[in-house]
Amino acid sequence: MQQKKAQVFNFKKIHSLQNIAPLLIAAAAKNCICSRCRYINSTEYIFCTNCGHPLKDEAANILYHVRTKQRKELLKKSEQAVQTARVILYILSGFFLVGIAFLFGELENRFIVAFVFVTVSALFLVLARLSLSKPFTAMIAAFVIILTFSTIAVFGEFTHAFTTVQGVYSIAISMVLIYFLLKGIQGAYKSDLIKEEMEIY
Repeated sequence: MQQKKAQVFNFKKIHSLQNIAPLLIAAAAKNCICSRCRYINSTEYIFCTNCGHPLKDEAANILYHVRTKQRKELLKKSEQAVQTARVILYILSGFFLVGIAFLFGELENRFIVAFVFVTVSALFLVLARLSLSKPFTAMIAAFVIILTFSTIAVFGEFTHAFTTVQGVYSIAISMVLIYFLLKGIQGAYKSDLIKEEMEIY
């Protein structure tokens, strides 16, 4: 029966490998740890599976920063549209507040008119303030209110709406207000989407 040879260990070689191993593991792990959120990914991934940040590919890194810049520019444009619509709401609030002058007129129902004007002024002011925290909701509500008022004004005096100067001006002003509010709604919607996307990525 043949005896097995005793296995000889090269302790120097084992010791040197033990010293190098942590460096090899660290080098491999460096490409797996996201520099943005510090999430540990598998080595085959190019983008972080937690936040979407590029891990090691230079081309992907450049593309990521270009896309981020585009998102920020689009976000800025969207917020400008919301800001314009917000200013319109402040102007409408001031306009209806000035309408309290009817209180001192000779109208029989001047107190009712004054109350309505103050209420509408306060409503637009609240919507303008609400647009700072919830722009999409505020713009939708303002759009519905103005569209309702415009429809009532046009159909209430349908025979004079297109024939008198005052009627034409009223329609033109309503269309301008609706246009800016629609832009504000679109801007608020895009702004919410971009912010959510930037939080994810």
